[in-house]
Amino acid sequence: MRREAWVILLLLLLAGATAYAHITTTTEDYSRHNIGWNGTSGLGLEEVGDPPAGATLLLIAPDKPFTEEEVGYLRTLLDSGGTLIIADKDGTANPLLAALGSTMRVQPGNLSSLERDHIDPRIFRVHVTGNATIFAGIETLLVNRPAAIQGGEALLETSPLTWDDTDGDGRPGDTFGKRVVCAREGNLIVLGDPGLFINAMHNENPEFIGNLQSALIDRTHSGTGTKNPIINTLTWIQETPPAGAALAALAILPVAYHFGRKRE
Repeated sequence: MRREAWVILLLLLLAGATAYAHITTTTEDYSRHNIGWNGTSGLGLEEVGDPPAGATLLLIAPDKPFTEEEVGYLRTLLDSGGTLIIADKDGTANPLLAALGSTMRVQPGNLSSLERDHIDPRIFRVHVTGNATIFAGIETLLVNRPAAIQGGEALLETSPLTWDDTDGDGRPGDTFGKRVVCAREGNLIVLGDPGLFINAMHNENPEFIGNLQSALIDRTHSGTGTKNPIINTLTWIQETPPAGAALAALAILPVAYHFGRKRE
């Protein structure tokens, strides 16, 4: 009978572990809780709400507007000598760039190139043309469906064999030319490819990922979070010691009561 009880307990633990793994992962693009190809679980960077002065802050695939107060703390970060790297291909960051007084803008499109390692013409090589710590020791990067960046000092450029495939047929158009996909103004950097940070791209650009290891991620506006309420609740418990202690007490009390009854 005791052996059967242990078998049942083991099966329950396995079932619990499987259920936990299922409810604490997601398939959302760019989410740090997504262990799949399109997640950012492999980045391993700390996420913060209020970055310290002088920090390098990543804003990956921003998905909501910024308040005046939030623009203010980003401006304070830049004024303190910190670096802000905004990775966006949809143009969501353009109002923020305007609020920060930048002339740079993200130009959404469907850039394609003949200088590529993959069948998909939207996944191709770009060249490092400017000086930035995140591109130190790198000559080329493989980008993943980037957008062009207007304005600023160019840091990453495509080859001349690049076009905007407006009709999406994958065939070269007649508007070949270099495009800038990353630019800077001072310590503000705009990168037109948040896809560089997803798990599937880490092995393609290991030096780039290595150069980011001291960076922080903005957790308020980056798309690296999740809309899953269970994951968000568990994360809140982990980050709130009193809540964790209260749950531990609730778990221990029934056991203590049970053993107390047995002694009586």
